[in-house]
This record gives sequence, C-alpha cells and structure tokens, in this order.
Amino acid sequence: MINYLIFDNDVYYDLDGKTGIAPKSDIQAVFKDSTMEAQVLVIDTLQKQVAAPEKIPLRRDEVLSSAFTGEYLTQSERISENLFQVIAVEKPKINEAYKSIGFENVKLLIPYAVALREFLKNNKLLDEKKRVVFLDHLGDQVLLTIFNQEVFTTPRRLSKMIERIPGEFLRSRESYRAQNKSEEEIKFLIVTNSKGIVEEIVSGGYEAKENIVIVEDTYPALTGLKQGKFSMHYMLPEQFIRLRELELSKKRIFKLGIMLGILAIFMVLVLGVFSINRTAANRLKNLQIEAASLDRSLEKDYSTKYEDILRKEKKVNFSYYLNSFLRTLPEDLNPELVSTREVSGSRYRFEAIISFDSKDKPYSKMRLSKVFKSAKQENILVKDNPGLKITLDIP
Repeated sequence: MINYLIFDNDVYYDLDGKTGIAPKSDIQAVFKDSTMEAQVLVIDTLQKQVAAPEKIPLRRDEVLSSAFTGEYLTQSERISENLFQVIAVEKPKINEAYKSIGFENVKLLIPYAVALREFLKNNKLLDEKKRVVFLDHLGDQVLLTIFNQEVFTTPRRLSKMIERIPGEFLRSRESYRAQNKSEEEIKFLIVTNSKGIVEEIVSGGYEAKENIVIVEDTYPALTGLKQGKFSMHYMLPEQFIRLRELELSKKRIFKLGIMLGILAIFMVLVLGVFSINRTAANRLKNLQIEAASLDRSLEKDYSTKYEDILRKEKKVNFSYYLNSFLRTLPEDLNPELVSTREVSGSRYRFEAIISFDSKDKPYSKMRLSKVFKSAKQENILVKDNPGLKITLDIP
C-alpha cells in the first residue's frame, strides 16, 4: 500500500483513504499502523519559462540546467516547441523530506502544483480561454495557485482568516495581470474546495457565483497524485551513488555465486573419485543455500527500493535500462544525472551524464551493454572535468 503526503511545515496525509494533518515531528506516529512507503508533494517551488533548442539536446540541457543557480534541484517539462518550464526546489527541502520519511520509503517526490494540475485535468477544469485560480483550503492554511494550461505560478500562502481571502485574491489577480500583459483582457475562473471562501468572495462582490467552481475534496493535490502518472522525480545526487553501490554489491554476490558453483562442481568430482564423507557434502550444500538466500535477499531489497520509482504503471521497463547502464559503468566514472522522460506519446528518452575522476583523463568512448548499442555518446564538461552524455531513445 502506498501512502500520499504533502510535506510542508505540517504533513497532510492520505493513508488508505484516512486523511489528516500532523506535525512533522510526529510523522513516525502517523505511519504507526501503516507502511512507510509514500509518494510525496512539496509546496514551495520556483518556476521559469525557458526557451531552449529541443532538437539540439546538448545545448538544450546546458540552457535548462543554468536556469537556476545555488542550492536547487530542478526538473523540466516541455510546454511547446522550444519552450520549457523549469521547476526548482531547494535542496535542503528535498533532503528534509527524505530524512524524515526515509530514503527507501520515498517512491516519488514532485511539486504540489504538478499534482494539483493533474487533478484539474482529470476533472476537466483547465480552461483555454481563462486562467484558473485554485484556492486550496488545507485546514490550517489556504494556498493560491494560478494555472495557464500547463504553466503555473508559485503557490502563494494566504491568510488563515477566511474573511481576508477575497482581498488577497484580488491583489494576486491584479499582480498576475500586471506581470502577464496581454492585448486581450485576462479572464479568470475560480476553483476552490471551501464553501466559506466562495461565500466571502461572492458577498464582497469580487466575482460572480457562476464563475466559481466548488470541488468536494479535502486534499485535491493528493487526489491528483493518486490519479496521475508522472515522469519527473526529485532525487538527491547521493542517491545515485547509493544506487551504484547496491549494484556493485549485487555484482560481488553474483561473482560469489559463480565461485561457489565452480566449487560445487569440483567437490562433486572429488566426491565421486575419493568418496568424501557425507559431512563435507552437507557443508557444500549449506554454502550453496546461503549464497542463493543472500542473492535473493539483495534482489528483493533492491527491487523494493527502486523498481516502484521506475516501473510503477509504466509500459516501458525502465529499471531494466537503468540496471544495464549501471552494470557496465566503470569505477572511475561518476554518475551525475540519470533520467528518463517522455518525448512523445509512445517514446521515451534515457539520458545520463557522467564525469571522470581526473581532469587530465582524455575523452574516451565508453563501452556499454548491448541494450545501449544504439545510444549516442557526447563529450561534455561536467564541473570542469571531462565527462560524457549518454542518450538512448526507447521505442
């Protein structure tokens, strides 16, 4: 069972249909009678619309990666031809979520507004002719987010006092118009999950009731998180290192299994020739069982931690490509970024950026597994070190 959380100053949760709010310090108590595995939303994000040449991948990635500087982790999504929305989250916020919930328990981590947008899509509430203003009453705070189809604003925290919401809504609306000037007047559709907010807006004459939609959902963003299939996922750089270490451990166990297999064949031959006593044969059997058990245990742990991130409800076996890539990665190369994103309705693109340990090491083509036979390799600079970019289009 997967749980669904909004990780903020408090934690808003949906545990198998049971919803509520809890302080971050009590998050372990929230999971007392449930699994800790969760998909997580973070509220505070920054967005930029960035023009980049989508048909020149190396240049596109350079432009998108430079959209934000400092302690940010970013993901991007295509808005239209050569136009992308880059979404940044502060690295300490991501780190806090993983630390509080547990690295192995976070199966997906994405922005709150992305999941809320999915809720609006599924309920056919996005309007091509109007901007959608969503006023989300979370119980102890109200969030205002404006959507222009795929593009959205940073969620703004409004007053906890309902009677002040109309005034703050009006200021946000006018501020949006000032920042997004258009020849035609920008019109708005209000969507909210609070009848009290609707009454305050209508009674104050800020908006007509027919231009307001009420949704009966305590946490619409969590509902969108349940309904959607998301290609983005925020991970810490050190998680790639841990994933690689697990892959190396699996290789060592595999080699141990081969050695034990060879030893088993040798012992059978020796037993056939010299009739070694049954005690030695039993010992050999125990070694084989121990090795097999260790291999199964590692495989199960690895699958539980990572396969849900890459394979859950997907038609393409992403974990197969990731495992194939990591198995052939030399020890002197460091993975800086590994991602898989949808480039069309039925095609995906696997991209990896790796760096060499030494600045003096010349560029060289990397030997990859047969899965990456058609992958494109490009020489790049990664943090002033030589590096490679691996790109594979998955049909």
